[in-house]
Amino acid sequence: MVEYTQRTDRPAMSEWIEQMAAYFESTEGMPLIAGRVLAFLLICDPPERTAAELSHALSASTGSISTNVRFLVRLGIVSKTTRQGREAALYRVEEHRWPELVSARMHRMVELESLIDSGLRMFSGQGERARRLRTVHEFYQWLSEEIPELWRRWERDSRRRS
Repeated sequence: MVEYTQRTDRPAMSEWIEQMAAYFESTEGMPLIAGRVLAFLLICDPPERTAAELSHALSASTGSISTNVRFLVRLGIVSKTTRQGREAALYRVEEHRWPELVSARMHRMVELESLIDSGLRMFSGQGERARRLRTVHEFYQWLSEEIPELWRRWERDSRRRS
């Protein structure tokens, strides 16, 4: 078996993986180990790893790796494949799916605009409560107008880089 700890025993790399894991935990509500797996899969070479290799490289239990890899697969950001002649499944990050995952999140944020709108109707003319709702509503209204252009620019610019 190839030794994979050499890939994460460097302090700077380990620190980066921890920073990424902490970021995903705080912004996405992702378990720390899922964030570590995702960060490691973004930078590992070769780009595919078995659960056992992830466990070894990240010093995590195979049970924890298995649970968190399933979580990442359900999110669509990691894929699972099998290869003839290999018993263990291989996992890899699906970096090309990142924009669509972010887009889906942004569209879910904009959906909040309709809920805020119904709150505005309910509390219309009620001073401070209506003002707070109006402030939040204006932001989400602005966001919903800007997102389509943002994504058109991303698609145009990403095609140029391809």
